[in-house]
Amino acid sequence: MILLAAALLQGCAHQKTGNPCEDNFNTEGGFIAGKTFTSNVQLDMPADKAFDKAQKTLVKEGFSIQSADEKSGTISAYQGVIMSSRTAPMNIVVEKSGTGSKVSYVFVTLGGMYTTDGAVREGFCRITDGIRQ
Repeated sequence: MILLAAALLQGCAHQKTGNPCEDNFNTEGGFIAGKTFTSNVQLDMPADKAFDKAQKTLVKEGFSIQSADEKSGTISAYQGVIMSSRTAPMNIVVEKSGTGSKVSYVFVTLGGMYTTDGAVREGFCRITDGIRQ
């Protein structure tokens, strides 16, 4: 019975889509200790332009920018948690990569906070789409 359940769960693994923000998506942790969600994308755009667009897109997505340092390419932001005084941090690193840029995402939920992998994955992709526009 356990082997059958393991075989069924194996089929639930994320399938490659050809969309880097989805395909590079990873998670670590869980509900009790907290969870870290990561992804990254390569963009055909200079890093300084991607950095500027990333900040604007985060604000449009409901994040508050805590700090942004263009020299290091780091953006620290947070989003309020419904019915709580806690926040969920989002960090973005934008760096030069070849003739374009690489944008890396890290979103964290603290212990006892919950969101689905799909919601975060879709959020990363919306931010990527916003940067590309």
